[in-house]
Amino acid sequence: MSGGQQASTRSRQSRVAAWLRTLAPRGWRHLLLQFALLGSFEIVYALSGFYGRGADGTAIANARGLLRLEGTLHLDWEHAVQNWALRGPHVLIDVANRTYFISQFTVSTAFLLWVYARRHQQFARVRNALLAANYVSVIVMFLYPLAPPRAIPGAGFVDTLDANAVNLHSPLITALNNPNSAMPSLHASYAVVLGITGFLLTRNILVRGFWALYPLLVSYSVIATGNHYVLDVVAGAAALAATPIVDRVAQWLETRRPRRSSWLAVERETTS
Repeated sequence: MSGGQQASTRSRQSRVAAWLRTLAPRGWRHLLLQFALLGSFEIVYALSGFYGRGADGTAIANARGLLRLEGTLHLDWEHAVQNWALRGPHVLIDVANRTYFISQFTVSTAFLLWVYARRHQQFARVRNALLAANYVSVIVMFLYPLAPPRAIPGAGFVDTLDANAVNLHSPLITALNNPNSAMPSLHASYAVVLGITGFLLTRNILVRGFWALYPLLVSYSVIATGNHYVLDVVAGAAALAATPIVDRVAQWLETRRPRRSSWLAVERETTS
């Protein structure tokens, strides 16, 4: 290999290395810690299924009670939304099904990686909001087991995901799923966080428009597929009210043990 070729190869390697560094502004260890923290809730959620699967009677009774409450509040829109999706063009239910599957993990993971790499000073606040929703959901799923609409016998809801190759009854999903954790809707929690953050941190008008509508799209998805109630969506958004508590705990840990807990800190933009 000639000297020119070697120089060209080293230049490409340097560019690749520089690009990789932009993906992890505080190092790969820090990046992995962030996603390990968020991912740990998936383990808790999976383990909660052992409890949830034994609470079917209570969960269904709670579900019927919730439907009665929604009827009193005139928020019982689940049948109307699902019937509209099922009786209209097939694209309506197809969009609902696909959104349900990809929004929580694929879209959320890609978005978090983008925020971490390109808007790093805002990442801790986004992470803490998602942690708050997860903390609240863990508490609620034990105190108030709730079956999804599709699981209520005789209620007339359709499990629209059942016909998909990857559905909520496949062995893998069954093993990792708590079937009675409809309240709150974490899909809604994540969608609100991503929608607000995406709208505030992007500049393109079309992209901002997408993120402004994203919470509505996900809310439509979880209701049309028979997986959540209207009040689940409301509770998912309300769970984010616990975000300041997570912020304060992170700041307290950083103050008490700065070396060990700096990766939890809420970073603030500096002003000149």
